[in-house]
This record gives sequence, C-alpha cells and structure tokens, in this order.
Amino acid sequence: MNEINFVVRDDNTQKVYLSEENFDVVDVLNEDYPYICESIQNEGFILKYRQCNLFKELVCDRKVVGFCSYDFSRDFLTVALNNIYILPQFRGNRIFLKELENTMREHNKPSIMEPTRFVVELLVKYGFACKVSENIVASAIEFVVPGYHVLSNGDYENDELSTHFYDLEKCSCIHILNIDDAHVAYSAPLNYDIIHYDCIENRENMNEDYFIEITALFKESDEDFMEILSELEKELPVKNYTLEEVIGDEDTFSSYIESLIDDAHITYQKALEIKQQIRDEYESGMILNESLLIRLAYLFEDNGDAKIKSHDETCPDCGMPIDSHDRFCHFCGINLIYLKE
Repeated sequence: MNEINFVVRDDNTQKVYLSEENFDVVDVLNEDYPYICESIQNEGFILKYRQCNLFKELVCDRKVVGFCSYDFSRDFLTVALNNIYILPQFRGNRIFLKELENTMREHNKPSIMEPTRFVVELLVKYGFACKVSENIVASAIEFVVPGYHVLSNGDYENDELSTHFYDLEKCSCIHILNIDDAHVAYSAPLNYDIIHYDCIENRENMNEDYFIEITALFKESDEDFMEILSELEKELPVKNYTLEEVIGDEDTFSSYIESLIDDAHITYQKALEIKQQIRDEYESGMILNESLLIRLAYLFEDNGDAKIKSHDETCPDCGMPIDSHDRFCHFCGINLIYLKE
C-alpha cells in the first residue's frame, strides 16, 4: 500500500473554504487533497452533491483525513450538510460526532441533506436520534430532501421535503402528508444504500399496505413520537444567543447587522426597523433565544413567496412546514407555542 502524503495541520484545527457563491467540491479535492479524491474513487463512493458553499476539513491526529461540505445561508444562520467522507482507516474515531457538535456550538442546529442509512445509524449511536419502532428512527437533526428527489403515493407538488423520520429498512426519509388518507412522501433511493443495504429489493413492498401500516403507526403513537423528539432536541448542544448578540444594544448594531449594512444588503433605515421589530417580538415572547438568528435572517430576506402547499401542517406566520413537536418555526423563527396561545 502506498504511503499517503497527508495534509498536516500542526495545531489540529480544520481549514475552512467558504463563499457566497457555489463552488465545486471535486475541484477542491483534486487540487488540495488528491489522496482523498483517490480514496473516494477506489471505494466507488459517489458524492451526493458536487456544489457547496462551505467546505471543511476533517482532522484526526493533525492529519486531514476527510471533509464535509454544506449548503449555508449567507450569514451562516443555518447549515445543511450535503457531503461527508472520511478515509476508511480513520472511521470509528467519532470524527462525524465532533463535527456535528462543533457546528451546533458555533452556529446552530444543522440539517442533513438526504442522509444514507449509515449516517442515520450514526445519529442513533451518538444520541441525536433513536429508534421508535423496529425500523423507524426519529431524529432531532432534520433531514432535507430536494423536491426532485421526493416520491409519494399521492399527489405531490415537488416541494422540498423536511422531516425528522427515517425508515431503516427502506433507507428512506419519510413524512406523513395526510394521516387519514395514508398519504406519505419519501425520498428516492441513494446509490450508497442501493449498494450496501439492498434498498431496491427492500422497497419492493412499498405498496398501499405499507403506507396504510406506516400511517397507522404514526396515528397510534404520534404523541409518543413527538415527546421523544422534544427530549432529543433538548439534549442537543445548540448555542443560545442573547438579544444583544443578535441585534446589538440600544445604541449600536450587532456584528451580524453591521456586516449586512457594510455589504449593502440592507439600508441603515431598514436595519433600524428590523432591529426594533425583533426587540418588540422578543420582549412579547414571540421569539425564543434559540430562534433569534433564524428570525433575523428571515426578516432581512425577501420571503414573500416562501410557501409550501403540499404539507398539511404549516407555520401560521410564514406558511412553511412545521412538525407538531416544534417549539419554533425553523424557517421564520417565530415561537409556535406563543402563536397557538
């Protein structure tokens, strides 16, 4: 076996590539980490996404032994993991766990784009998810599936799918669209799961009986599942921001808002208006500490058309999908308990 010429980080910290524009993951690997690129090819591993906004090295014992890439909002208020790869000989060192924990402490709770069964099983192992039945997993970390990769046993409008549930046998993210009609949305098979978990064969019985059975399970155990998710989310090491960190004090803007003004993304007057709106909403209980950054990002963006029509349960403020266990909307940041009351 040829000796690997590792990229070495003497301080054991990871190098990060970030950009407001998408860049090619494979180009970065070819240029800076050819040994990782070679390992990917030798394994027959297929990257799920070629493009990203954020690329991070994964470091173990001062060696760069893998990478992960994310889609991220411009101000790093939300991040969605779209690729992760670790050299085979370094797996089992909890590198993925450390990356998730660091991301939550430094930014916010990440989501995962189309996880493989292997990734979901790691989430269970790390305590971020748990099995709620023989094959169904509930995850505190949300799974996201692009609309073009969503399947359904009924009418579906090709919306992006977000869910906290996964079927291990079918290797599929699942979301109950209408529990009474047994209408389910689920993710299309991934190459990794086809090769390693025979998911095509296991999906042969995804017929009407399956959809009736799965919705009956959720109908019977919905409250229990939501309670489990709530408990899992409480244990996540997510950073809670203060109001002053997010918007600034009475006389100054926070660094987040200052950067938006400096980059001409927002006018000074508009920033003042949004700052006051967030302060009023926070003091009235409409926003929680853990959703302050999400609310800031939402108000600074033009989200007038941000509506999902194919989900029954949506946020009354922004129209995006929510789950019954959510304390706040993960798109607009509003306190859902406050709205219900």
